[in-house]
Amino acid sequence: MKNQFSISFVALSMALMVTPVLTQTEPDLILTQARVWTGNPSLPWAEAVAIAGNRILAVGSSGNVLQLRGKTAQILELPGCLILPGFIDNHTHFLEGGFQKLGVNLREAKNPKDFAERIRKKALSLPPGHWITGGHWDHESWPDAKLPTKELIDSLTPNTPVLVSRLDGHMALANTLALRKGGINRKTADPPGGAIVRNPQTGEPTGILKDSAMGLVEEV
Repeated sequence: MKNQFSISFVALSMALMVTPVLTQTEPDLILTQARVWTGNPSLPWAEAVAIAGNRILAVGSSGNVLQLRGKTAQILELPGCLILPGFIDNHTHFLEGGFQKLGVNLREAKNPKDFAERIRKKALSLPPGHWITGGHWDHESWPDAKLPTKELIDSLTPNTPVLVSRLDGHMALANTLALRKGGINRKTADPPGGAIVRNPQTGEPTGILKDSAMGLVEEV
């Protein structure tokens, strides 16, 4: 666990390689021999951090930072360990993010075949009837930039309902089983603020649901 040890500086100011802007000039704690990711493009990586109270005095090489130590500073050697600044994400949808972690990752799918294969593997890992959600696919990054359809995954998920969203959250692909569970067929009207994309020749839903139309399946 030692090599996997990481320290997250919460509520600390990352003042890089500068003189301290506080009255206390000697550090209470010095972390050395670590891999320090600073987040500063001019100095992305360092070896050591000097801390006084809840402020960072300096970030740099172990040799330079150790020159700041006084008589009472605690020295903590962390060879091979990673130190990160505190991360604050003010736009996290916690429930959605949690479900995304449990779902299938389609963000890196390179083409429709890769997209379908990732869903096939996910279906094999689940008991029949368990939903496949998540996604974050982006058809515009594929060579043909065409929207996926339910036919792409129906044969791979006959007993697994699928509803996987595009990365912008404004549309999703449902397989035939999911559409059936949501009561969607060729006669289903588009809900206000949404659209059920249809095959122009047959009028059958393609599986793509836009905006509020996704709610027809999401509610089940």
